[in-house]
Amino acid sequence: MTRKPFTAVDPAVPMNYLCFVFRTLGKDGYEVETLLAGTGLTAEQIEDPNFRCDFWSHLRFYKNAIALTNDPHLGPKLAQRFETNYIGLPAYAAMNAACLGDALEVLNRFLFLTFPSIEFTFPDEEVDPQTGEVAIRLRPKLEFGDITYLVFSSGLVVCDGICRQTLRATQAASRAELALTEPEGWVDAASLLNFPVRFDSLEHRLFFPADLLHQPLPGADPINHKWLLGLCEQFAAEASFETTVDIQVVTFLKARHNLDISMSEVAAALGYSERSLRRQLERSGVSFRKLVDQVREIRARWMLTNTPKTVEAIAYELGFETSSNFARSFKRWTGVTPREFRDGQRAYRNSGQK
Repeated sequence: MTRKPFTAVDPAVPMNYLCFVFRTLGKDGYEVETLLAGTGLTAEQIEDPNFRCDFWSHLRFYKNAIALTNDPHLGPKLAQRFETNYIGLPAYAAMNAACLGDALEVLNRFLFLTFPSIEFTFPDEEVDPQTGEVAIRLRPKLEFGDITYLVFSSGLVVCDGICRQTLRATQAASRAELALTEPEGWVDAASLLNFPVRFDSLEHRLFFPADLLHQPLPGADPINHKWLLGLCEQFAAEASFETTVDIQVVTFLKARHNLDISMSEVAAALGYSERSLRRQLERSGVSFRKLVDQVREIRARWMLTNTPKTVEAIAYELGFETSSNFARSFKRWTGVTPREFRDGQRAYRNSGQK
């Protein structure tokens, strides 16, 4: 079957997680019909295992959930109550694998069947195996905007839950990283998690000890595992989507040391004409400049937090002609200058809160 691009208007998002949120908030006493406002969804559709919604409806639903609960940390809090079996077929195939490493390989191949807007990668090959750790990496396939924190904090908690529940253990993840600024009130949310989280990182990652990969799973069943893998492969052949063009651009930019690069150069490297790349990005609702700035901001935050490089050196690596141009852009992104940001990070670390 020909693979097709996954776009924000494709009816491709299953109801697994939406139904979990809808059901859980209802049990907590909220007027859950409010969650459906502006989504075009009905309660019957959310409970239909064969129904798929588009990305925009899915986005609106989660914005409604935050507004309904008035809780900016709703994502990680709800994710702690999520059971692995709610994922469906990929989870059942993983839970029947021989060991945790095999289970995560199954999810690496098939988790998109349940979460098509998130790229799940295991193992993350950018993590040095000599550290004794391995990592799951999560990346967006589309722009989540102001629910990015909800989605990826939830995602890391769910991944930890998958590992713990599959192993039937109380602890799996050792730490996590988010490519986001620490949100206000994080201390209260952090106290509920099983692992520490570091913000202003380059990627969304969950780390755990490498020796867990070889740990046998209590639910291992080779007969059912083989059968369930076959079903996963069947559904994957029918439902797979290509990576979107904006994610191709971001992935290419993240792999470069220096971000002083033109749109025509990126287009040529990815096999597009400049006109074709611009047109496809416009269809995705983003511009090349916005994607470059997105990668620049994440990398700038990371270098200011984790390296002794000067502001001038960072500006050069990010492709700015002068450090003053970088400083103006950084203040536009974050509200503070690079030096103010670095001083704030140092003061925060020295306070002993991390």
